[in-house]
Amino acid sequence: MQSDEKKALAGQLFNGCWDLLEKSVRTSDDDVMLLTSAFASKYLWLDIGGPQELAVGDWMISRAAAATGFGDLAVAFAQRAVDNSPSEPDWLVASAAEGLARAYAAAGDTARREEWTATAASLVEAIVDAEDRALIANQLASIPE
Repeated sequence: MQSDEKKALAGQLFNGCWDLLEKSVRTSDDDVMLLTSAFASKYLWLDIGGPQELAVGDWMISRAAAATGFGDLAVAFAQRAVDNSPSEPDWLVASAAEGLARAYAAAGDTARREEWTATAASLVEAIVDAEDRALIANQLASIPE
């Protein structure tokens, strides 16, 4: 498979994750597809992506794991996203922190969820682009209590 084909497939898999995350009701088969797609997208980016794509891939695995009840897996990949995110763009740094807050919520760690929610909120405020800031703020606001 050529690099451009891998890039297209990685993007389709990633977008498919969003489609599944946004379903009002997911079946157990949907959850399997969500996790599989997140891992498959990340796998493709390992070969063709840079630091930003790799961090976003870890973030999506964490998001999928949190949504499907795998809190520990969510925390592990969210921490990877935080640790490996480049310092720019600003939305990525805030998004990684949001992901860790969401992961801790999925893992049932209220204290760390609150800590990372506060960290993410301050990083969201620093996002220069209003559209990016609104997107990450909405994601942050959707973290379960």
